[in-house]
Amino acid sequence: MNDWSLYLVTDPQLGGGPAHVPGIVDAAVRGGVSVVQLRDKDATDEVVTQRAAQLKDTLADRVPLFVNDRVETAVELGLHLHIGQDDMPYCTARDLLPSGCMIGLSVETPAHLDAVARDIANGIRPPDVLGIGPVEQTSTKPDAAAPLGVEGVRTLAARARVLGIPTVAIGHVSTRNGAALLRAGVDGLCTVSAVMAAADPLAAAQDLRTLIDDTLTRQEIK
Repeated sequence: MNDWSLYLVTDPQLGGGPAHVPGIVDAAVRGGVSVVQLRDKDATDEVVTQRAAQLKDTLADRVPLFVNDRVETAVELGLHLHIGQDDMPYCTARDLLPSGCMIGLSVETPAHLDAVARDIANGIRPPDVLGIGPVEQTSTKPDAAAPLGVEGVRTLAARARVLGIPTVAIGHVSTRNGAALLRAGVDGLCTVSAVMAAADPLAAAQDLRTLIDDTLTRQEIK
């Protein structure tokens, strides 16, 4: 079973430039990040593939590595893939990926989950993880849908749980709102700026890791 509890999405601008991303990611993983997604919207496919290969070497299979949107990169390097609602259908993308590669899908509305439920009813394998958001308005994705808030996340997470799909909350997620989101039913927190823009990404990841572990422990006790 995969550990979705602390999911880091990279942002080269927040990290001070692409050259700093591997070091930030390495520190974050040492601090407790359990999944990494390379997101680099502005780079060419060729450059993303180069950066993904470097990050794959940095991680050395310590945690799963997803690439955002770039199907060709995922296929070439054997990486997991995360796609949005405007990308190719996830079932089509899965057919292109090497065996064993996972697919993540962004969901923003109940209608998006309805579509996944219909696919499951038709015998289509669902995504391996769903990114629910945005929780709040975020500068890292200015074209995102309207914020869901904690209660909106709770609604979508409950539906996803019925479908048997793990979920992570994304969109301005930090230690400020992380505990409430976990209590709302998601399986993990997906963070960008809280780690990528931190002066000390190791400490930032450790703070999130502590919050997650403490919150989940309290839920288990209950």
